[in-house]
Amino acid sequence: MFFDKMREGAQGTTSKIILGAIILSFALAGVGSYVTRPAKQVAAVVNGDEIPAQTLENAYRNERARLESQLGEQFSQLLADPAYVAQIRRSVLEQLVEQRLIDQKIAELGLRASDDQVRNAIRALPEFQVDGQFDNDRYLQLLGRNNLSPEQLRDSIRQDLNRQMLLNAVVGSAFSLQSEAGLLDRLTHQQRSASLVRLPLAQFEAGAEVSDEEALAWYEAHSQQFQRPEQVKLNYVLLDANTVSADDIDEQAIADYYAANQASYTQPEQRRVAHIMVSKGEGAEQKIAAIAERLAAGEDFADLAKTESDDTFTGDNGGELDWMEAGTLDPAFDAAAFGLTEAGEVSGVVESEFGLHLIKLLEVRPAQTKPLDEVRDAIAERLAADQAGDDFYNREQRLAELAFEFPDSLDMAADELGLTVHSTDFVSADALPAALNDARVATQAFSLELREQRMNSDLIELGDNRAAVIRVLDYRPAAVRDFDEVKAEAQQLALKDKAAELAQQAADELEQVWAQGDIEAWLSERELSVTELAEVTRESAQDPALLNALFAMAAPAEDEPSLQTVSLMGGDLAVLRLNAVNTPEATSEQLALVRQGQGRVQGQRDYQSLITALKAAAEIEYRQIENEDDNFF
Repeated sequence: MFFDKMREGAQGTTSKIILGAIILSFALAGVGSYVTRPAKQVAAVVNGDEIPAQTLENAYRNERARLESQLGEQFSQLLADPAYVAQIRRSVLEQLVEQRLIDQKIAELGLRASDDQVRNAIRALPEFQVDGQFDNDRYLQLLGRNNLSPEQLRDSIRQDLNRQMLLNAVVGSAFSLQSEAGLLDRLTHQQRSASLVRLPLAQFEAGAEVSDEEALAWYEAHSQQFQRPEQVKLNYVLLDANTVSADDIDEQAIADYYAANQASYTQPEQRRVAHIMVSKGEGAEQKIAAIAERLAAGEDFADLAKTESDDTFTGDNGGELDWMEAGTLDPAFDAAAFGLTEAGEVSGVVESEFGLHLIKLLEVRPAQTKPLDEVRDAIAERLAADQAGDDFYNREQRLAELAFEFPDSLDMAADELGLTVHSTDFVSADALPAALNDARVATQAFSLELREQRMNSDLIELGDNRAAVIRVLDYRPAAVRDFDEVKAEAQQLALKDKAAELAQQAADELEQVWAQGDIEAWLSERELSVTELAEVTRESAQDPALLNALFAMAAPAEDEPSLQTVSLMGGDLAVLRLNAVNTPEATSEQLALVRQGQGRVQGQRDYQSLITALKAAAEIEYRQIENEDDNFF
């Protein structure tokens, strides 16, 4: 009955109009998908040159990988801060903008690395070397694996060399005057003598007292120092992979795995070939045909490779390539090389993306399979790891199911899987138990959803076959701790402040007494003494703050001593009286090094000034780009 009414309604005028509108909307949507194309995303425009968003994204990922390898687990915590991520993106984009400005300046100046420079730079790359020597086979293999043509690599290397030429031109043209370097050298070797009175903070702390009222006043004036971060109280379970020994793996399982994966233990057929290559272009076909005729007439393949091949890397060695396996080189080249049947046989003309080739088969190594005895231990370890991983995966899935099915407790999951429910007291995000010290756990533990609903979290994968489920039992927001809780700490801090004030008053008084003359009575009354610092240099083993202050003080005048109070490491104060300054009249043997160093520093400043000037004169437009993980700008 219901379906009969639907069929009758579908025949009505109103239904037909609605159906027609729906069909029209789908039709227009389909046309729109062909007519409308997504606009090209651009990260920035520099003097009319666009920096694609994808270029920024690739550079950003590379920078993230570099920082992750450098900072380790700390980097994962930093990534939780959107401001830090945005800062990385801005920095990467600024580097891309600077590179584009430099490239534009290079083009304006007409700087260009020669072909020989590019070739030598490629040959010097360690990635293409075997035993310290350039290996053409490795070169071609790596290009193929990275989807790069020789032309693309050549252009990239040339661009880097061009940038290096400009950098060297700017930095290399900087210099330091002999007089400037001489002055710096003599100042570097300057010696200073002084008298020092140390005012130990502990001595003033012993003589100071802080009342409860003073401690409370200090607490109220510095309440931000007693801020307690937000905290949670947790229950949690941890799941680790069970350890499976390779000795427990069944011999039949090892044999079955070996039989099923024999290709993994087979060294495929390898071939060593030589080739003569002619680069594509006008007259290439005629040239390669002429070479083929000369081969047919009996000329030596190696001699022709040396004189006629455009692949100069292999030409010097008779065109020989290293041992190769099927599928590692250009498909056309690969098919021709493995289509030859006998050593000494030469192929017809083969066209690859690199050029036109004649290929000669030199030697063949048949495929070989390693015996089971040789690979048995490796297979057992592999199967043990796989079994442990499978067990962990199954238990992990079950843990996720149980945590979801019984959301208000972890007991059921713990009982079934043989786990322990752990509990914490109130902890902040940076004080989680070591087993939970992971940014992903902190994010869940302090999420609004978990702390309000008090339900089990989703399964949190911690890596290395480890996982956890947590449940927030209680939450305590950030707040200033009560005075009664921190009274002792506040009194101690207030005492240190009062002692520092007393020490500063004593230092001011000492400076006045010392400026007027003898200080023996003043020192005796306070049980202090003078320490003489003779012929101190900038490299002397002294407190860094003391050295900085000593060499910043003005030389003493006859009627006006040079005095200064210095805060030392550890909180003590010291009053310095500069007695003598001895600057060498002659320069040292390090003058040349000093001058070189000054030149390098000046060169770096000049290069940075060039970039600043290029930015100031350029028209740079930054576009706003949204990333799937975070917002940029």
